[in-house]
Amino acid sequence: MGGNFLKLVPERVKFDQFWVEIRKRNRWLILLRYGAVILLATLIIGILILQSIFPNFYISTIPLWIIAGSILIYNVFFHQLWLYLSKKRKWYLQKKSEFIDKGFHSLHFSLMQICFDLVALLLFIYYTGGVETPLFVFFIFHIIIGSLFLPGEIIAILVTCVLGISITGSLLELNGVIPHYAIYGYLETPLYNNYVYLIFFFGTFGIALYLSVYLANSIAKTLYQRERALTSAYDELENAEKSKSRYVQAVVHDLKTPIAATLTYIDMILQGTLGEVPRQILRPIERSKIRLSNAIQTINDILHISQIKLESGLESITKVNLIEIFDEIHREILFLIENKGISYSFIAEDEEELNIISDPKLLKLALSNLLSNAYKYTDSGGKIQVKVNETKDHLIISVADTGIGIPENELNKIFNAFYRTSISKSKGIEGSGLGLSMVSEIVEKFNGKIEVKSPSYLSTSADRPGTEFIITLPKVFELMK
Repeated sequence: MGGNFLKLVPERVKFDQFWVEIRKRNRWLILLRYGAVILLATLIIGILILQSIFPNFYISTIPLWIIAGSILIYNVFFHQLWLYLSKKRKWYLQKKSEFIDKGFHSLHFSLMQICFDLVALLLFIYYTGGVETPLFVFFIFHIIIGSLFLPGEIIAILVTCVLGISITGSLLELNGVIPHYAIYGYLETPLYNNYVYLIFFFGTFGIALYLSVYLANSIAKTLYQRERALTSAYDELENAEKSKSRYVQAVVHDLKTPIAATLTYIDMILQGTLGEVPRQILRPIERSKIRLSNAIQTINDILHISQIKLESGLESITKVNLIEIFDEIHREILFLIENKGISYSFIAEDEEELNIISDPKLLKLALSNLLSNAYKYTDSGGKIQVKVNETKDHLIISVADTGIGIPENELNKIFNAFYRTSISKSKGIEGSGLGLSMVSEIVEKFNGKIEVKSPSYLSTSADRPGTEFIITLPKVFELMK
């Protein structure tokens, strides 16, 4: 128990999702502090304006500017530290627990931030009148926030320290050991030297602080316990889903083997290896080969989707050159494109290197599906064009073609699993309807978005309206937004 106290990790929070939330809240606290600096600067400017309007009203603003500047400096430090730890410890992994880590973890990071804030607030209150300032209520706000991060025992210690320092400072002011910074023109009679007021003030203030700790921590504890129960239930469902995916993979893979073997025999028949084949049965055999090839493609799609569902985390996140990915895909489908007489073009601002932080395997799988679809649904003599535009934080990938297009009333259904458009069915184009749902799932995994337009900007006629898929991906994949 003592060891956990020193590590700031109570038993109730030893689960993955707790650490995900703490990391998010630490970042939220950093962003909130930037806003607090702006508000503090606005308050100081407001004080200066009041001093120009009311000559009797005066507060020394130099210490306040120093405090505001100090808050900004240490907040920038915390921000950079958060980014460093995020990259070093792979915080983009949603289920990255830290309670087993030795040394510095996210709760230590929370404690550091809260301690710095309390010190800054103590100084700010001291230079704005001490016990005479109404700003003491901000301590309650800080304590409630702290209770969302840290165990109740730690917050109680911090409250005791704040009360001890505040009472000591007030007594030192009372006895003239340290100067009292009054808000001139605010009170007709000083209160810092009134024993009765001090006893009443710190009595009620202490009760309010400890009561806030108790209530906020009780609520936080209940929420964590419920969140843990929900997380456990979700994990059980996820494990059941994984078991189902493994079963599907095993069964589908077993189906693939005999189909692939059958295809081999059909190829041997069509090539004449097993003897001359009568012309009248060549056509049915060729149709059988097409059907079996489509079955293999469907099986591969199902295997890919099952693999995606099995991947609970994204451990293969690395820097990926998008140009190289498209070059690989182009080489793989080059023969098919040329054989069909389709013209292919690739347009990018930088045609040598466009980097993105992503999972290369999943990224290639998504993009290759889009290009395969473009080839599949584009007639001979058509066009396929890939364009990549770069913004400060995102890469925008467009895959357009002059194919059969998608009816307008079906555009919102195209990413549904097993959905196939009425045009593809009427033209007898084989497919499983799984490819685009898989692409959509991969894009969402990387916090991106995918859109579809039909007709495309390459459209040449009503018969060839074409389709354009637009993927927007963040350059740096980060789950902690």
